[in-house]
Amino acid sequence: MKKSASLIVTILFTIVVDAQDAHNLNSKGFRQAKKGNYTKAIQLFTRALQLDDYFADAWYNRALAYSRLKEYSKAIADYTNAIKLRSHFKMAYNNRGADRNELKDHAGAIADYTKAIELDSNYARAWYNRGVVQMNLIEYEKAVSDFTKAIELEPGYKEAFINREIAKRKMMEGGRRTK
Repeated sequence: MKKSASLIVTILFTIVVDAQDAHNLNSKGFRQAKKGNYTKAIQLFTRALQLDDYFADAWYNRALAYSRLKEYSKAIADYTNAIKLRSHFKMAYNNRGADRNELKDHAGAIADYTKAIELDSNYARAWYNRGVVQMNLIEYEKAVSDFTKAIELEPGYKEAFINREIAKRKMMEGGRRTK
């Protein structure tokens, strides 16, 4: 009985220490990423994940670093893992949408932005980003609607104003109109 209790205490201590070490590695990785040292940051996030692969923030942070290095497929995989662990991770959906857009997966990008908006209808960045994809798809009316919503949420959103005017102008020039 004493051996079982001792083994349980040892296992629990190891789990707590590993989780603490994973958090420290994640923090170090975050600091490296802020300095622009994305390769070093990825190494630290990877070590954190080796200790705790249920650490959604480490998956998310590594995805951000991969994205900065334009390794979009790796970033998308890591955002997906973060979302599996935290299904209401609106920023992971938004950023995965951005990387899908970079890979010309417009349908996937729109789906991710839409999910981020479903999770937080006040998330102006997701409205704006979806508008950008809509504009690229020549869905100007939808783009105008998304940019307008972003502006309602953030009245000083300069990029949304600019892109809304571009989309309106393209609509007037005979761009495709959506229902």
